[in-house]
Amino acid sequence: MYNSTIELVQHGRAAGLDWTAVIGTSGRAAGEPQDVEGVDEIRWEPSGVKGIIALSRALLSTESANQADLLISMVPQTDMALGLSNKRWVAFLRGRPWPGRGEASAIKSALWRRIERVALSRAAEVWATTPMLAAEVGDVVSRIVPPGIARPLQPDVSNAPRTDIVWAARFDTDKNPRLFQDMMTGVASNGVMFGTGPLEDEMRRMAPANVEVAGWVRRENVWDRAYVYVGTSFREAFGRSAVEAAMQGIPVIVSDTFGCAEMLFTDTALSDLLVLPVSDVARWRVAVDLLISDRDFYSRASAHVKENAAKLAIGASVTAVNEASKRVAEGAHR
Repeated sequence: MYNSTIELVQHGRAAGLDWTAVIGTSGRAAGEPQDVEGVDEIRWEPSGVKGIIALSRALLSTESANQADLLISMVPQTDMALGLSNKRWVAFLRGRPWPGRGEASAIKSALWRRIERVALSRAAEVWATTPMLAAEVGDVVSRIVPPGIARPLQPDVSNAPRTDIVWAARFDTDKNPRLFQDMMTGVASNGVMFGTGPLEDEMRRMAPANVEVAGWVRRENVWDRAYVYVGTSFREAFGRSAVEAAMQGIPVIVSDTFGCAEMLFTDTALSDLLVLPVSDVARWRVAVDLLISDRDFYSRASAHVKENAAKLAIGASVTAVNEASKRVAEGAHR
């Protein structure tokens, strides 16, 4: 959510909108804070249910939040915090707002889901980025507000050709990094895994000889040698990395739980080959081998996803958020 929030504010302000953002970041987060006009970063460490009240106070003590006509929450913790306030706010769901199966204990999952549902019931509206996400969350969603991303910088390929099969995500259960390693076993190419998270060390120990677990790098460097992007998540409400890759003409292979899959693939024949269930490792290997061995197929897939990804630019998302915000304001006036 960090990059998505900053990009929305940057491009909204460039379009003449008086948008600001408050972002809470952990001291354990990778990377450095960005100095962006209109964006304030506060240090905030995850602290469970007990921290929600303190987070509510911290957010509303900032000038940006205190003076805003409308607050838009981008993460569940902020939903819960704003649910305690009397401010007018919207929950903009970018992913399922409670843990999925196997991501937390049964008690924690039930408690999180209960608190989040109560918070969402107090929002002026609940937005979801994709129909897939809306279907997962249920009838609490008021409207679909399509996402968008800023076009990434073109990779520097002056010193190295694009040869790598790239995985880029958080090393956590829901991102399913093990599938990528299983798929790459026996593939005649090199794989690289970018990101941080609780499973990083385990994935580094288990990686096959042709897979490098590179950890965190700046986002513009993820694509320097990328030939194909592979997204293996069990659930992915949108799939930012897949869209970034597609914008540069890098073919993508993604699971059928990616929200962006139906946006990137409008050709059924390509979708059947490159949008896959996570349960069939063999089909993933076939897809990678096909893109490596068949240059015509590679070019066709590249052109197709690049054309569709162009429709997911940040400018379209700014327009969608602005229009949806106006509808919230109109509802308040009525």
